[in-house]
Amino acid sequence: MKQPKMANIRIDNVGTKAIRSKMSQSKKIKITINLDADILSLIRELAEETGVPYQKLVNRTLREHFTKRIDEESRLDALEREVKALKRKLSA
Repeated sequence: MKQPKMANIRIDNVGTKAIRSKMSQSKKIKITINLDADILSLIRELAEETGVPYQKLVNRTLREHFTKRIDEESRLDALEREVKALKRKLSA
């Protein structure tokens, strides 16, 4: 592929501003992440099977993991409160 000449390159300030505006309104943030090759290939295979883009699968998997973890922590907190209440009742 031929490299464009600098004289032919035009800066599209309006288009760039519109793109940046849309990106700032998005709740998604672009990052760079290092994944193990085997994990990435598994995710890409699953993406191909389901038709869902692999980046969405990564996001969905992370969301499910942390949502589950938060639920487990809140359940543990509730159990700890119940145990404390039972100990108070038994000691009274």
